[in-house]
Amino acid sequence: METENSAFEFLTRESAAKYFAETDFTLKQGRHIQQYGVDSKLFDYLYENHEDLGRYYEQLFGVYLRKESNDREEYFYLAFPEDGHGRFVKDRYKELDPRHVIFGILLLNVYRERMFEKKEMKWENLEQLFDESESRELWQKLLYGEVKRNYTPHEKEEVKRRVEHTLNLFDKLGWIQWIDSTNIHFEIMPSIDRISKLYANEIQNVELISEYVQEQIV
Repeated sequence: METENSAFEFLTRESAAKYFAETDFTLKQGRHIQQYGVDSKLFDYLYENHEDLGRYYEQLFGVYLRKESNDREEYFYLAFPEDGHGRFVKDRYKELDPRHVIFGILLLNVYRERMFEKKEMKWENLEQLFDESESRELWQKLLYGEVKRNYTPHEKEEVKRRVEHTLNLFDKLGWIQWIDSTNIHFEIMPSIDRISKLYANEIQNVELISEYVQEQIV
C-alpha cells in the first residue's frame, strides 16, 4: 500500500486538486488535449505530469497516455490496447462510423494542404470543396451517395445537417474547435493527424479510399 501511494504521490499536489479531475474526465471521454483555448490549462498539467499520469493510467486502467505531435504542436490522448478497451466499461469506447472516417481523412488532407495558412473553415469553404476540389467526387459520394451536376435544396440541407453532426463529434474528440457552431465556422486542430496513424494505408492510397466509400457507405 505504501508503494502504491508513493507511486501516485502526484495526486497529493496542489495542481492535482485544481486540474486532475477535469483532465481525467476529458481524457476518458476520448478527447485529444492540445494547448488551445479552454484545454490549455489541462495541456499544461499533462505536460508537467506526463510520466506520473502515464503510470497511473497504465497500472490502474490498462490504457496508455500518449503524447504526439503534428506541425510542432503536441497533443495528449488515451490509447487503448490493440486487443481491447483496458479496464474502462466498453461503452466509453466507440468505433468511428465509416462516414466519419472518410470525412476525417478528407479533412486531414485539407489541413495538410493549408500548411502555411490558417486552418479555419466556414460552411462556404466546405461547399467549395464539395463542388470544386480535386476530391469533389469523393466528397459528393460520401455526403450525397452519388455524383451528379446539381443537388436539390433538400439534399443540400440534409448534407449540412450531417456535416454539422460529424463536426460536433470531431469537436468532442478535439480534432476541430468550434469558432461559431451556429454558422459552421471552425478550426482544424493539429490532432486531426491522429487519423493518419489510425488509417495510414487508406490515406496513402486514394483508390482504397474510393473503394472504402463504395463498399462501406453506399
